[in-house]
Amino acid sequence: MPSLLTRRIVAYIAERKATKQETLDKEISKADNDNEALTLLSKKQVKLNTDFTVSAWLDSAAKKAGQISMATHAVKFTHSAAKGSNILAEQMGCHGRYLDTFCLAQPAIDAVGNAAALDVAKLLQLADENDKTLLEYIKQGLSEPLATLADNSSQLASWLEGFSAAMQDNAPSSHRLSKQVYFPVTEDPSGYHLLAPLYSSSLSQAVYREIQHSRFSQEMKAIRDARKANNPSEEELITYPNVAITMAGGTKPQNISQLNSARGGLTYLLDARAPEWQNQRPKLSQTALIFEQYPVRIATRQLIYYLALFIKANMDKTSTLAHRETLTQKVDEIAEAALNAVLVWQTLPAGWSDEYTQLSTFSARWLDPNNSKWHEDNSDWREPLSAEFGLWLKDSVIRAGRREFLLGAGEVNEWRQQFKQLLWEVK
Repeated sequence: MPSLLTRRIVAYIAERKATKQETLDKEISKADNDNEALTLLSKKQVKLNTDFTVSAWLDSAAKKAGQISMATHAVKFTHSAAKGSNILAEQMGCHGRYLDTFCLAQPAIDAVGNAAALDVAKLLQLADENDKTLLEYIKQGLSEPLATLADNSSQLASWLEGFSAAMQDNAPSSHRLSKQVYFPVTEDPSGYHLLAPLYSSSLSQAVYREIQHSRFSQEMKAIRDARKANNPSEEELITYPNVAITMAGGTKPQNISQLNSARGGLTYLLDARAPEWQNQRPKLSQTALIFEQYPVRIATRQLIYYLALFIKANMDKTSTLAHRETLTQKVDEIAEAALNAVLVWQTLPAGWSDEYTQLSTFSARWLDPNNSKWHEDNSDWREPLSAEFGLWLKDSVIRAGRREFLLGAGEVNEWRQQFKQLLWEVK
C-alpha cells in the first residue's frame, strides 16, 4: 500500500490537474458548435491528460526544480531585483538570548525563483504523518515516497537529482543590491570576508502566523467576547500592540517568494523601541478625604482589618498595659502606612497641587510639601490633618469590624495625637 506521503503526492497532482481542467471545461462550454475551436480544445484535453499522468508531471517538475531555491533566508526581501544566493540554513541550535530562525521547532521553508515553478515548491513541502516533508526525504537521499510512482529506477534517479537542484547553490554569491559588509581579516586590503545579511523568511512567517492567530482566530475572538461581557475565561488573551507593517513585492508578491505571496506581501514588525518613561500623576479626588484616596486605602486596608479583629477580640476584657501598647503599635503601623502611601504625591514636582483648587489647604500642604507658596501661616496644617486621620480611622475600623462594636471621641483623640506626633517626627 502506498505511504501517506505518496498518496498526498498523487492527490496534489490530481488537484493541479482539476484546476486546469475546470478552466478547459469553461472554454469547451463556450465553444458550443464551433468545430474548429472544439478540435483545438480536444487536442488541449489530450495534452492535459498526458501531462498530468503522475510520472509525466513528476518528470516535468524535476526539470523545473532548478528554477527555484528552497530557502529559510531569501535575498529578494532586501531588494526585489537582487540576484544573489538564497540560503537553506541548517539547524545550528538556539541561543536563549536571541529569537532567531533556529529557535523555531519547525521553520517554514520558503521558495524563491521562477513564479511559474512554485508548484514544485509546494510538492516538495508535502509531508507524511510525522510532518517529514518530501524535501527532507530527498535531502537525506531517501526515495521511498517516489519509488512506487516511477516507471523504472532510471526515472526515479532523475527525479531525485532534479529535485535536489532546488536545495543546491554551488556558487554562493552576493549582489550589488544586497546588503554587504566587507570584514577585513588581514592587513592586506584584498583580505576580507564578505558578509551578506539575509532576511529570514522563516522567522517572518512564524511571527505572521502568531499575530494572525492573536487577531483573527476563533479562540482569541471568544476570549475577547468574554472580556467585553465581563465573563471569566480560563484562556489567556494574547495581543501584540504597536505592530508595524511592511509590504514586499508590491502588486506581485510572488516575485519575492512563495511565503511572501501567501502573506499577500505583508510582514509584521514588532515594536522594539526602548520604553519611554512616563510620569503619571496618581488620581486624586478633591472631594474625598485624603485617607480615602486609592493609594492610602490599599496601603492601610489590611492593617485596619487586623486592628478591628484585635479590638473585637478584646472588647470584653479588662484593659491592661500590654493591651494598650499593642493597640498603640497597630495604630502606628496604620499611620506609617498612610505616610508612605502619600509619597506618590509628595515626590511630584513642587507646585503640582496649585491646580487642585478644591483641595483643603492642610491636605495640599501635606501632599505638596515643597510648594513655594507655603509660609508660616500654614504652620498649623498638622492639627486639622491629624483630626481628619482620627475620625477616618474610627469610621474605618468600625466598618471593618462589621459594626459589632462602637468607638468614640476617646479613641479619635488618642489616634489624632499619635498621628500628629508622627507628622512632627517625619518633618
